[in-house]
Amino acid sequence: MPKIQEHAVIVDHREVAERTYLMRLKSPGIAREASPGQFVMARVAKGLDPLLRRPLSFHRIFAESGTIELLYRIVGKGTLCLSKCLPGSGIDLVGPLGNGFTLPDRRDLSPVAFVAGGIGIAPLCELIVRLALTGAAAKPDRIHLFYGARTAAELLPAEYFERWGIRVHSSTDDGSFGYHGYVTRLIEEFSVAEDFRPGAIYACGPLDMQFHVAKWALAQNIPAELSLESLMACGIGACLGCALPSAHPGDPAADHYVHVCKDGPIFSPGAIQWQKMQTHRLPPPIFPCD
Repeated sequence: MPKIQEHAVIVDHREVAERTYLMRLKSPGIAREASPGQFVMARVAKGLDPLLRRPLSFHRIFAESGTIELLYRIVGKGTLCLSKCLPGSGIDLVGPLGNGFTLPDRRDLSPVAFVAGGIGIAPLCELIVRLALTGAAAKPDRIHLFYGARTAAELLPAEYFERWGIRVHSSTDDGSFGYHGYVTRLIEEFSVAEDFRPGAIYACGPLDMQFHVAKWALAQNIPAELSLESLMACGIGACLGCALPSAHPGDPAADHYVHVCKDGPIFSPGAIQWQKMQTHRLPPPIFPCD
């Protein structure tokens, strides 16, 4: 798939939740090639400060109109600069980068679970909409979104998803909305209480959350695809900043690493050696979403 460097023009830009912004851009070349789960590297300032581009997942893709949407949260200097960009101004993008999600087989009528931690909702939305448009949402309880954040102000409104017939299960760490606790605990308890067994799981959030999703999916023998978050400087595998320990294809005992930007960001639960990361040391309860 070709990588395109394109001067994208901001069509709309607004705050949709606490410190969370939705940016719509005219970027016909990238929109034409993009797939759910992929991302762009965006230059967030015209000068050299900040110098490095920032990775942003495709939130929505509109190939027909040549536009894309990027959903992001202000977490540092780069995203703060980005939040100040006005409609009509331009941003230099490189993309689409990485691999993408696999859309479930439309003949499979089993329920599908999406698990989002905080801004991890960003790359899941396009896949959710595409699945809904196949007619899946017309089947009762087919698409479930388990969506957690630290507090209610950080959640996108449930109506944002319910218009597509998605069943939303919300959680907050502080109990200000929905289930009081972590989103991974929510899906575990819901699966027991409702005898819920999804045919597939798609997840995005901090690595600590993903560790627990991966562990649960492997224990339940449920196919899953995880969009992993990591610090990135280049987006093409050159800087080695987003390396994660992975299973060696020829020797399980040997050290091996994958790069989130180049080999991912979408991975299966068993592709990552979670036991070699800090996540395996986390005790219950499940680690909070970020």
